Amino acid sequence: MRTRVAFLGAGRIARALAGGLLRNEEDSWELVASTRTRESGETFGRAFPQARLYPEERNRDLVQESQIIFLCVKPQEVRGVLQQIRPATAGKWIISVAAGISLAAMAAEVAPSARLLRAMPNLPSLLGRGVTPYCLGPGWGADDRERAKKLLQRFGEAVEIEERFFPLLTVLVGCGPAYFCAFLAPLFRFAAESGLPAAAARRMLLATFSGTAELLKQTSLDPSEAVQESRTPGGITHAALTILEEGEWQETLRRALDAAWSRAKTLEKT
Repeated sequence: MRTRVAFLGAGRIARALAGGLLRNEEDSWELVASTRTRESGETFGRAFPQARLYPEERNRDLVQESQIIFLCVKPQEVRGVLQQIRPATAGKWIISVAAGISLAAMAAEVAPSARLLRAMPNLPSLLGRGVTPYCLGPGWGADDRERAKKLLQRFGEAVEIEERFFPLLTVLVGCGPAYFCAFLAPLFRFAAESGLPAAAARRMLLATFSGTAELLKQTSLDPSEAVQESRTPGGITHAALTILEEGEWQETLRRALDAAWSRAKTLEKT
């Protein structure tokens, strides 16, 4: 028997999660999704033609007919959606990926028997290579806790963590892929401007970064130690890093992280 999974909201994160679910054993999941805009619905439908799509006015019907609900709407829309679907939430698994919305805030808007889970997946979840910090509301039995973890492991690493860490994890894990890509994009441009074929540059740069990440995973090498091992006084790496240091790039990055963390903590209080 297939498990019916509903996505309330069909944007980027919903597509990443649906892709993670359907990487293998497609027949074990039946997907339905609701969307507020035609554009997001059409994009979701092209990515997952087997999914059934509904307008947001049908949210309550989707929840009533599904076992697992992923709440993928914007944070400011969460309470309104939960109020809309409340009569259908009894006994359902409701997994929210909205930043800043606490378990307590959600619990106030759903049936007491609903099982709430708060998660912060990131973009590589689409390939099952993401990281998903999560925390559980009350009422989860041991068996269901294990089932929930296995569900989230379909998207990559799943780490149960105290809810108080969620603003910080939003900054580090949720936003992490954007930081990586923001740094990588200028390297792609530099390669292209220097005449390197785009396909070759992409392949080699991605392999360089993924290989370095694997090195750090499989050894006790600290990133700062790796920098020093690569840096010879008067050498090429030293020349590049010297320019970065003159621009105080680490201090700039720290200010950026502080700004993101401040924003995440502000959202948590709303």
